[in-house]
Amino acid sequence: MFNSSLVASIMNMTAEVYSQQNTQNANTGAISREWVYKKAVPCKIEPVSSSGSSTKADGKSFSTTQSGNTVYNEGLDLKMKSMDLMSKRWRITNIRSSDGRQVFIEIDKIDQPDTIFEVVSSHAILDPFGKISYYETTIQRVNVQDNDKTISN
Repeated sequence: MFNSSLVASIMNMTAEVYSQQNTQNANTGAISREWVYKKAVPCKIEPVSSSGSSTKADGKSFSTTQSGNTVYNEGLDLKMKSMDLMSKRWRITNIRSSDGRQVFIEIDKIDQPDTIFEVVSSHAILDPFGKISYYETTIQRVNVQDNDKTISN
């Protein structure tokens, strides 16, 4: 594994990890999903390169469903390098640069909140000696940018 000073120099960004917590109302049986803060992790975030003439640089697209409705989709895929293996049941947000500035924000929303990402995949990257160097995680922008807690009464 890397020594701590090397990790700090390479993984000089931070991101917050939220885990999904489900609760059930004892009276109604309704399931409620909440996103609960788990931890902050040092990381390095890099955009995933897109190739081909059919991809747009901004990740925004319109498509038509079978019912004929037009759907707007805004996508953003990133690679996150960290010392933690990430679960697909986690969300990543509040990504900050080394000087504490917001990196990914929802510029078209009031107050420009941090973009919320979901974990698509996570796997170990090995050094030449077969030991885990770090974990590489693919994260993707969530279509519904809202982590409000839904509590059923």
